[in-house]
Parts: sequence; C-alpha cells; structure tokens
Amino acid sequence: MKIYLVGGAIRNKILRLPVKDRDWVVVGSNINFFIKNKYKLVGKKFPVFLHPKTHEEYALARTERKDGFGYKGFKVNFSSNITLKEDLSRRDITINAIAQDKNGKYYDPFNGLKDIKKCILKHISSSFSDDPLRVFRVARFAALLFHLGFSIYKDTLCLMSSDYIKNEIKYLEKERIWQETEKAFKTKNPDIYFKVLFKCNLIEIIFPEIYCLLNLNKKLYFLNKKYFFRQSIFKGLSYVSKFTNKIDIKIAFFFQLFFLNICFCVPNNNKFLFYDIFLGHINNFFIRINVPNKIKNLSLMFIKNINFLVNIHNKSSKEIIFLLKKINAWRNPNIVKKLSILIDCYINFLNIFYKNYFNNSISSGKYLKNVFKISKSISFKSINKNIKNGIEIQKKINELKELSIDNWRSFLNKKLY
Repeated sequence: MKIYLVGGAIRNKILRLPVKDRDWVVVGSNINFFIKNKYKLVGKKFPVFLHPKTHEEYALARTERKDGFGYKGFKVNFSSNITLKEDLSRRDITINAIAQDKNGKYYDPFNGLKDIKKCILKHISSSFSDDPLRVFRVARFAALLFHLGFSIYKDTLCLMSSDYIKNEIKYLEKERIWQETEKAFKTKNPDIYFKVLFKCNLIEIIFPEIYCLLNLNKKLYFLNKKYFFRQSIFKGLSYVSKFTNKIDIKIAFFFQLFFLNICFCVPNNNKFLFYDIFLGHINNFFIRINVPNKIKNLSLMFIKNINFLVNIHNKSSKEIIFLLKKINAWRNPNIVKKLSILIDCYINFLNIFYKNYFNNSISSGKYLKNVFKISKSISFKSINKNIKNGIEIQKKINELKELSIDNWRSFLNKKLY
C-alpha cells in the first residue's frame, strides 16, 4: 500500500498560492484498511474517508467509465489493483494530475509540472468531455490563475465548445452549477469565468438569463461615443473585484451594470416595461440555480435604490431616514457597509468608463455611512420618558434622527463651501 498527496495542494504549493485542503489517494489497499484505522466514511458513490486526527480526505485509487448522462453518469472501480497513473488519468487537467509521495518525489505522468511552467490549462484526454462539470472547473481555474498568466489550451477550448458537452450540461444539477459559479466569484478575476463560457458558446445554455441581457443590445451609444456593451459589463466585474472579495457585492454590481447599460439604450417610454423584464430575468437566475437569498436580496436592494443612493446628497433627511428603515439598516448595519462599497465602486467606475459622469464633492458611500452613524446614535433613551405611546415614541425618534442629520449636513456644507 502507498499513499500520495494529489491535486490542488500540490498545484497551489508550486504556484505559491494558499493551500486550504490536502487530498490523498491510497494505492494497493481496500476499505478494510480505513475501517480498521477508524477513518470516517463520507463518500456515497465511491468511498472517501476522513483521517481520524487531521480530518483530511483519503480516497482509494479508482477509475471511472462513462455509463450515463451528466457528471453522475459513471461506473466506478476502486479495486486494490488500480494504479496511480490510472487514478490520475481520470482527473480534469494536467496541473491537477500531479502526485507526491511521502519523500517529496513527484509523479507526473501527464506533464502537469511542465504545463504549470508554461501557464497552460490543458485536458488530460478526450474523456474530459464525459464530465460536463469540468467545463465550469476549467473556466474557474482560468479566473483563479489569470493573474499568473494562465490561459486555456486551444484543443481544450474546442472540447469545451463541443455539441457533446452542450448536451451533457443539460443534465447537471443546478446546485453544482452554483457551487462552481460561487467559487469563480471568489477569485480576483470572476469576469474571466464568464468570458470563457461565452467564448465556448455556453452562456445561452448555462445562464440563459445573462445571455438574454447580453443580447438586448450589442453596442452602447453614450456621450457620442461607441462602447461595446459586453466589454463594459466584464470590465465592471473586474473593477469591483479589486475592492472586495465578497461575492454578494460582486454579483450585485454585476447585475446593476446590465441594468445601467441597457437603460442607456432603451427609449424613455419603454423604461418601466424593461425594468419589469430585467427584474424577471435576474429573479429567474437566482431561483434557477439556487442562489442564497442574502445574495439575491442585496442585488435587488441595490438595483431598486440605485438612483436614491447616487443622489443621496440631495435627498431630504426624512427621505434618508425612510430609506434606512426600508433597507432594515438598524437591525442589519452590515447592509449599509455593503451598499457604501457598491455605490462608491459604481460611481468611480462610471467616472472612469464614461469620463466624469458624476461630480460629487463627497463620496456617496461615505455620505451613507455618516448619516447612518448619526441616525444610529438616536435611540429610545434620547426621548422624553413621559412619552408612552408606541407610535409617538417612533415619531419622536425619527424627528430627532432627522434633526441630527440636518445639523450634520449644515456643518458639512459650511465646511465645504
């Protein structure tokens, strides 16, 4: 029996990236070894075990044979005579098919080390097409490693674009699509994930809602200049990713750019009609692939309140208090922080991409945080204890909050002007 470290831990160590998980493959053994040594069984379709002390994953070397549709359509053989090379050959790309023994020696039958040096994401064999989830993984690795100069091998791109893959993708569970998409949004360059899927002509199948939004207008005409609509969307996603690693913020920004850009091309008399269509598309996106509600809610909150947030300097204190109440800011102060990041990124991006579109003397995000901080300082303790009626109490609290914001704004205006 031999045990090897495999996969992402080796790849990341060579690339000097953080190693989060270590996976092991066991060659020349059987299930009895794990049971005897008190490993915990966690695999269903094939046996995967957790080490009793390190809790790292150990799996028997195995082979897979296509026997159905989707990523589940395989027959698995994990007998004790499966070799290390056979196990590595079933993996997706060469840089993930490197093993290392206890002495530190590498086993690299598919030249993964060479491809790491060449910064190439390359499939191991034509059986790559058997598992449609690999398309998402390669697109995600392209996003993850983009800053290191990695690109996808041309023949791998051809496999990812094949009609066979397009048919197989239809059998993927929506949870798996979301898992890979979520991981892609966590990278520094999530725009690359979508660019790869777009290049492979898979967006229409995988994300039909995004496909519809991308194709509502091919080009954007603004300020007498031509901008490619698709380019601005991807640039925006890349831009916001420089300032945050929060996926809910990135997704909210992503969808707001669709709404912004297409609105520039929609006649005024059709804007309300389009708004309903737009919200329908993104709602379908969130529901169809089971995106968590907290992510969905931030996106909808940002889109529905974008005009207010952009012009918050010009809104009355009463209107600001109403907004803070509407977004449930006092019970969930973190939402203010996220909206502040979103609105500042939004304004700054537009000023770069559309040449000084906004001209605010103070950032809207900072303004939002300040008025929230001021309003938060007013509570039940701030009012006359003789007031007993609940409605009167809330009314008085709101009045004091408005007064405090008015005083701060008066001071700010004197300071600025």
